[in-house]
Amino acid sequence: MKAISVEQITSTIDGLGIAKGDNIFIHSSLFTLGNIAGHRVEELPNLLLQCFQTAIGAEGSLFMPAFNYDFPKQRNANLISQKTVLGFWPEWFRQQPNVERSGHPMFSICGLGQDAFEICKSDTPEFHAFGPNSTFDRLVKKNATLVLQGIGLRVATVVVHIESMLQLKYRFNKPFHGDLTLINGENISGDFHHFCFPMNNAYRESYSRLEKALLNSKVMTKLTLGRSFIYAIKMKSLFEFIEKLVQQNPFALLNCTPTALYRYENGQEIAYPL
Repeated sequence: MKAISVEQITSTIDGLGIAKGDNIFIHSSLFTLGNIAGHRVEELPNLLLQCFQTAIGAEGSLFMPAFNYDFPKQRNANLISQKTVLGFWPEWFRQQPNVERSGHPMFSICGLGQDAFEICKSDTPEFHAFGPNSTFDRLVKKNATLVLQGIGLRVATVVVHIESMLQLKYRFNKPFHGDLTLINGENISGDFHHFCFPMNNAYRESYSRLEKALLNSKVMTKLTLGRSFIYAIKMKSLFEFIEKLVQQNPFALLNCTPTALYRYENGQEIAYPL
């Protein structure tokens, strides 16, 4: 496939409706972008970052997930050095100057820009990754734009936050006790929660119908970029769309209708009737 130009990337980002002062949260699959004319592969992370920063300007902020799933086993995490497992670009972004990082050992979020500290609150432990007063909650309240570069809605972890806010009963908060070091060096001990599915995989998420509905209704924009595509949707619009969807069918985001639900109690996941 022919290499794309920086101008094509910039034009595509503009076509998503991203504007000066916006906050954007990016999930990415960087290799799907392909080659950029006149640039080496190793330049790609910084080049793409600059394209987004040009779109949002000095007043905007950019966020990426910095998730790592070792905490339930290790019960210790140092956010100064902990690597993200989500690919090359988020890990590169985590290491850039002035990047903030939210205080959850499994679902931390990195941010760069004017609102990064206000949203990430990197000097504060985050005991619940999803739900009220979480980093995702602040992103939704700021109406950040969710951007999915080269990857579909199935990775959009903000949906888990929306499920938490809507108090959907098929997930439950599960605590993991351990020690956390924030990026300011402060050490915290406590219970850090994940809004979980049951470990036996009795049911799982399935966002394919949601993705199709969002595109058909034009609430979410999809454009071609490089060898793949790029999506954009405002987080408040996503929240409102899902809220209406689950009012019609509370299991619309699952791969099946459960025969039982689960809660976490006395260190165990316990099934109970619908």
